Amino acid sequence: MRAHLLFFVILLVGGTVASAQSGGSEKSYAPSAPTITASPLALAIAGFDRDGDQVVSRLEYDDQVRLSFARGDRDGDGFIGLIEYSAWAEMALGNSNALPGPFNFDSNGDDKISQSEFVAEFSRRFAALDKNGDARLTRSELVTLVAIPSGDRHHRNGRGIRDESGGPLPPP
Repeated sequence: MRAHLLFFVILLVGGTVASAQSGGSEKSYAPSAPTITASPLALAIAGFDRDGDQVVSRLEYDDQVRLSFARGDRDGDGFIGLIEYSAWAEMALGNSNALPGPFNFDSNGDDKISQSEFVAEFSRRFAALDKNGDARLTRSELVTLVAIPSGDRHHRNGRGIRDESGGPLPPP
């Protein structure tokens, strides 16, 4: 039985190699090399490190989230509206279209983000990033290993590239 299985594997591999060497019209699959990346949100969170120890503690995180909300609420009404959000994202995330978007924060759909919604979304993101549950975010927890299939940015099964919390990114 083992000899038959070994023969089949050799035949299968040999046929694949011969097909690739024959220069047939079929394209061979060549996956792209994995890439390590940091999302705009992860870069912003790395900036929350106030004591320079290359770790963002939960206390640093919470303090900086509150400060970030205050910076985003330019008119001081206690909410970040959609236009204010765009300016906040440009400042904090590097681009007004960077993820997370305003609708990740606006849990009640009223087109404005309250401080409690802002804090809740950041708390959810912290929990998703804190892989070892130690209430601290290290640089290794802020980067993501991404493999992008050749010629296709998203898998057809909907499991393409993920954001830092594991959610799928929208199509380009």
